[in-house]
Amino acid sequence: MSFYVRVFSQVEDFPSLYAICEELKDSGYEFATSPGSDEPEFKETDWRNMVIQYDESSKPIELERDTKEHEESVFKEEQEEFLDEIRKLPYAKGQKKALEIVKNAEQIYAFEVDEDITEGGWDFLECMLDFLCDATDGYVQVDEEGLYDKDGGLLIEME
Repeated sequence: MSFYVRVFSQVEDFPSLYAICEELKDSGYEFATSPGSDEPEFKETDWRNMVIQYDESSKPIELERDTKEHEESVFKEEQEEFLDEIRKLPYAKGQKKALEIVKNAEQIYAFEVDEDITEGGWDFLECMLDFLCDATDGYVQVDEEGLYDKDGGLLIEME
């Protein structure tokens, strides 16, 4: 089984696959990607997805980038689902901010993560999340947990 961790990005700009990989390397991680750095898809400026193998004995993390502009994108559908889910929640302190974050999102980065992810895998994922949030004014959402603020505090609980 797997679950999703998302970054709701508030800006249109986005880092290249190369920049993401450089951040991971600079943080001391060893990993493999598909597409690999020598493949033409890796150099695409408007990239859509990447598979990252952080540990040979664990399932890889799959990353998909969806924007309002991409045809065949699930962006609008996913955005509406989250807006509906937040609206249906009992009133909570962070609800208004959560609605604003999802409504104003320009792109969504969705990480499909195996439920048996190791502690090292979480550290690896956290490095990518921190980088993407900083680079794209993003907010993290974790399935079965909720949406987090910039400081890592739970903004609104979502199950």
